[in-house]
Amino acid sequence: MPLRLAVIVSHPIQHFAPWHREIAKLSDVNLRVFFCCDWGSQSYFDEEFQSELRWDIPLLEGYEYEFLPIGNRPTKLNYWQVDNPGVVEALDRFEPDIVKVFGYAHKTNWRVAEWAKRRRTPLLIYSDSNGRRKSPAWKRLAKERIVKRFYRRVDGALFVGDNNRAYHSQFGIPDERLFPGSLPIDQRRLIDSVPNRVATRRAVRSQHGIPDEAFVVLFCGKFSAGKRPLDVIVGAQLAAEKGIPVWSSLVGEGPLRNSLATYCRDRAVRNCVLTGFVNQSSIAKYYVASDVLAVSSEDDAHPLVVSEAATFGLPVIVSDRVGCIGPGDTARPGVNAIVYPSSDRDKLAAAIHELQTNKSLYHKLSIGAEEIARTQDVTRAATELEEAAQCLMTLGPR
Repeated sequence: MPLRLAVIVSHPIQHFAPWHREIAKLSDVNLRVFFCCDWGSQSYFDEEFQSELRWDIPLLEGYEYEFLPIGNRPTKLNYWQVDNPGVVEALDRFEPDIVKVFGYAHKTNWRVAEWAKRRRTPLLIYSDSNGRRKSPAWKRLAKERIVKRFYRRVDGALFVGDNNRAYHSQFGIPDERLFPGSLPIDQRRLIDSVPNRVATRRAVRSQHGIPDEAFVVLFCGKFSAGKRPLDVIVGAQLAAEKGIPVWSSLVGEGPLRNSLATYCRDRAVRNCVLTGFVNQSSIAKYYVASDVLAVSSEDDAHPLVVSEAATFGLPVIVSDRVGCIGPGDTARPGVNAIVYPSSDRDKLAAAIHELQTNKSLYHKLSIGAEEIARTQDVTRAATELEEAAQCLMTLGPR
């Protein structure tokens, strides 16, 4: 009989939908996804993007799912608002062999953990958490006590890189119950959306007034304080002052939009483009139009843009506060990444300059990026999850 796998997730997530479809294709898995709310499949206001969002790719096709009853549609995806008491009845009906939850930050996940413990059904946790976040000691201690309580109910973990594996280990998951996984990207969709890369690159640059010969540094994400998008603008400015044709392209939206535009206007910055929000069906065009990705965040668990950009051979310049840095992660120093100290705009500019002028280094990191991207695809992620679930079934609850 196929293994019955229940997946609990807050809402339809654009990166997970293709993964769910691939899992559903596996003959040895009977998958059902339980959503806590309808964000994503229906439009919702994203506070960090500061705009109403609805993803323009299919999120609910190709796999079985249920929307769990909820008292009030959440305005924030926090612990108290993501609470579905009916999850217990739903799991009783489905009778899963394994339950997978994404993290511990929602009350529904705690209900699921209690259900799994009571029913002696193995609970598999999956997250992008890591220990690199800098926070006050009192906050770390309080969080540690809460997380330890949850992890006492966890039977195995699907880890997505070195830092995430260390995090699960820190909270008591034994090595034999740690299973390799990934935060997946839909490589095929990304590649198919730009059948002519040369023409697409030229068209996007022409649309935004970027010269053909420019070396384009891409920022892709929310314009929020923690992402530090201004660092990318300033870093590209400083690199351009050394006489190289560098531009920054900031793809996204958020509360810092006006301040970024004001900065560029007041300082007569001519080598920067703020594109606004770009939806999933068009995002690959901006990777193709760029030369390197910059992840300037001071706190970013595991940005998927690193893997998406790597699909098109983009090396990454990444702040040392980002959680996907390591020899077994998606930002690998010397393989596809250059790491610089967070907030150090001079070091960011130096990295841009080095990649633009050192062609052999750029080629090496570009090849490395493509190789890493292939390990993050949804088809591989589906197989990894199946293998983890089968192993955990054999091991049973802790």
